[in-house]
Amino acid sequence: MTDFDIRAARDGDVLVAVFSGESNARNSREMARRYLELLKASGLKKVLADLSALEGRLSAGETYFLLRDLPLKPVPHDVKTAVLEDERWREYASFFESTSANAGVPLRCFFDRAAALAWLREPGPG
Repeated sequence: MTDFDIRAARDGDVLVAVFSGESNARNSREMARRYLELLKASGLKKVLADLSALEGRLSAGETYFLLRDLPLKPVPHDVKTAVLEDERWREYASFFESTSANAGVPLRCFFDRAAALAWLREPGPG
């Protein structure tokens, strides 16, 4: 039994992946693996990863090593990713966005669902 869940649904041309439960160093790799499986199975090129209900976040070091070490390749590079975060994680979201970009996994963090979906649906690359 895991201490997290990921529910996926389609919202038009966007895969919405809603994460719940707890985020920690112990489950982070499994969480990323399951997310990537859902993304690949969907065949969609736009994704809203909703982390707003997820409890806890990795430390800066854990985040760095997760992104560096995960077999994220091949993450489809033509996937536009918006991450929906809770306001209380604003500082972490900024760090996560920068660290992801440095690891070759570009994404953008938002605190408003409508803004995230609007950005995903804008024409052009992320």
